[in-house]
Amino acid sequence: MCGRFTLAGTQAEIAAYFAAKMSPPDANGNPFWDWAPSYNIAPTTVIPIVAFDGKKQRKVVPMRWGLHPHWSKGLPEGRPMFNARLETAAEKPSFRTPWKRRRALIPASGWYEWLADIDSPKAKKTPYYIYASRGSAAGNGFSAFAGLWDQWTVNEGVALLSCTILTTAAEGEMKHLHHRMPVRLGEQDFDRWLDWDEKPDWIYDGHMGANDLDYHEVGRAVGSNKAKGSDLIIPAAFGD
Repeated sequence: MCGRFTLAGTQAEIAAYFAAKMSPPDANGNPFWDWAPSYNIAPTTVIPIVAFDGKKQRKVVPMRWGLHPHWSKGLPEGRPMFNARLETAAEKPSFRTPWKRRRALIPASGWYEWLADIDSPKAKKTPYYIYASRGSAAGNGFSAFAGLWDQWTVNEGVALLSCTILTTAAEGEMKHLHHRMPVRLGEQDFDRWLDWDEKPDWIYDGHMGANDLDYHEVGRAVGSNKAKGSDLIIPAAFGD
């Protein structure tokens, strides 16, 4: 499961890392949309994702986190589909079309999981921050979660672009925190994953493992959707 994550970079930094194009500015020279670093991204947030355009060039696109299938008859309701299981995405009605031809990279710096105390089941769960050790605990490195996206169009022709993060069984030390983890991809597989002419089945065994991941306990402030600052990922031992 991945229900909260961080993305510590601007749109320009994301575009540079992923060798992707940004949306052109409007007629007044203002950005079509913008992104500020956030250390507590929750479902329904509009986030930057990387996908192929019609010419199979990478592009940074804003999408709602929580996939809304193209065949839905109404606006999003209820619990957003912010995760999709890698093992079943190809068959699930909500995900099988995106699995075939609408695949995405979800830029991230890390994510959170909450661990229950088995000795005190009624106690509040403890939050942990997980990140790739090739970056830093400060959160300024990038990872690429494998994702799916879809486009839902209302009668007036207005489109809602939305996405979900693929998850897989946790590996290594991550099993201690949660039984699921995001599917992560190495740079050499970015285009292979995005290309709708490539069959995606290779990802079952071709995604990254957990050997490069590190984690530490953080403060409980991350439990609030309103908290967004970089202080959220400071190790609890060094917090106030």
